[in-house]
Amino acid sequence: MRYLQSIILIVILAATLCSCGSGNKSKQIKDYKYTEEKSTLNDSIAKKAGSWIREGLTCYGIIISVKRMGHVTMVKIIEAKVVSIQPDLIKLKSMEDLVMAPIQGCDRVSIKKGDTWEEKEGELFRTRAEAVKYVQTNYPNFRFGTE
Repeated sequence: MRYLQSIILIVILAATLCSCGSGNKSKQIKDYKYTEEKSTLNDSIAKKAGSWIREGLTCYGIIISVKRMGHVTMVKIIEAKVVSIQPDLIKLKSMEDLVMAPIQGCDRVSIKKGDTWEEKEGELFRTRAEAVKYVQTNYPNFRFGTE
């Protein structure tokens, strides 16, 4: 009997000691300060993307299909939403379906609405017209969507 009383007393004592640190947490929660850290892009991506890029904005990117020897086979423009910004990349979500022609050796021939990807080059544009101008300037002999 005395052994049973000792065990009960030890259990009660242990429970009391454990509960001492778990007092009213509402004051701790009320006093908790959270400062959201905004990540900024590194200089090389920031120069290409521009200072206008922000999380939640809709922008336009270019999808370029390239053969192994560096020959561009197709260029398409896609509407996307900026999901997050990290120092070395911009995470984007597709706002439309984009189907690239099936190309031998390419495992990714389409992008579905809602798909995400990480932009590491930073070639993003505010408007579709800016994206078209970029493609026409950098790929003057290339027509959209054809080889």
